[in-house]
Amino acid sequence: MNIILRTGVVFFSLLSLSACTKIGFDKRESGEIPFKLIGVETGACPLQTRIGQDKWQLDYFGFYLSNPEVRIDGRWQVVKFKQNEWQTKNVAFLTFHSLCNHPENANSKIILDVSDEFMKLATNLRFTLGLPFEQNHQSPESLATPLNNKAMFTSVQQGHKFMRLDLSHAASDKQWRYSLGSVGCHSASADEAPEKVCDFTNRVEFILPMTQLDTDLALEISISNIVSQVNLDLPQDCAVQSPEASPCNKLLNNLLHRPWLKWD
Repeated sequence: MNIILRTGVVFFSLLSLSACTKIGFDKRESGEIPFKLIGVETGACPLQTRIGQDKWQLDYFGFYLSNPEVRIDGRWQVVKFKQNEWQTKNVAFLTFHSLCNHPENANSKIILDVSDEFMKLATNLRFTLGLPFEQNHQSPESLATPLNNKAMFTSVQQGHKFMRLDLSHAASDKQWRYSLGSVGCHSASADEAPEKVCDFTNRVEFILPMTQLDTDLALEISISNIVSQVNLDLPQDCAVQSPEASPCNKLLNNLLHRPWLKWD
């Protein structure tokens, strides 16, 4: 069963984009969209976020985005990322956990290869959380940066981790982790790529509404919304497991239906 998870209808009713100027984003290059963590403790390093009544340290947080498109005059148009150490033309990697202590190892923005004039015409932005099948099932050694990140890789058979979130409790030794990727990928061995799509592809498509003439775009990320109603005190976590099993089903439902990613 080839499942490509889609979201967007919920965001249409929940998100709005102001045309006001955003402080601190006046020197961005064309097509640049910053991502900001919200709910993070100021002054804490390593980064800490409050989830429920507890503080959790962000040990690892990163995800891949692919297939960027914008809608202009009612038609979707494929765009590309600008190539750099964090982006190929079709894939971008965002990573946040080292923002305060090693910012050179973090990336909190995407840069589309478009002009400001082009973006002013856009009414929607669409992209996928995940990697295309062909790139997903290649060894990191054969891929260019940022796809060669071994911390975001499971095996050639199972592919990359589309999202990875590792937390540790700020006041105890409790740890919790979440990694999203394709599940049920069948091949002769872990070192061989599957010939057909996996049972659960687990790619999540986002459609974010935009206001025309506004190029001062920024997106907010809420980790507490990603893990909403998941008991982090239990030993259960979700490390590239079936989306039908608990707590993976709840986490995936949060990615689909809760506003964990929205315009600021």
